Amino acid sequence: MAVEQVLETAHRSATELEPAPLAAELQSVLGQKLVAFAIGDRHPKTVGRYARAEREPSDDALKQLVDLYTIVNVLEHGMRRETVRSWMLGANPRLKGKAPIEVFHDGRTQDVLRAAHTFVARR
Repeated sequence: MAVEQVLETAHRSATELEPAPLAAELQSVLGQKLVAFAIGDRHPKTVGRYARAEREPSDDALKQLVDLYTIVNVLEHGMRRETVRSWMLGANPRLKGKAPIEVFHDGRTQDVLRAAHTFVARR
């Protein structure tokens, strides 16, 4: 599958999922604390509440979850699922040595998406 198609498929999957399975999937790949950090929530248990459909995310939180899921889904096309978390935590030369999760947290979603896209394209 071409990388552009991977990106389009990942985004479509993210936007078609309801908030609960979206949060649950992210929680299973990255863990509650990392997802909470990424979306700017100080309370990791909130992510669990989203995943169990006990609480609906705000529009801003939902946008962040969709964007994060898109990135994770793109990465899963280029690496094993178990290594996605490591990629998100590791210093990335395309992000000036910062970890992708930090850059995402800082609101630079497109930079992380480009780094993920480039990584998958070179595999």
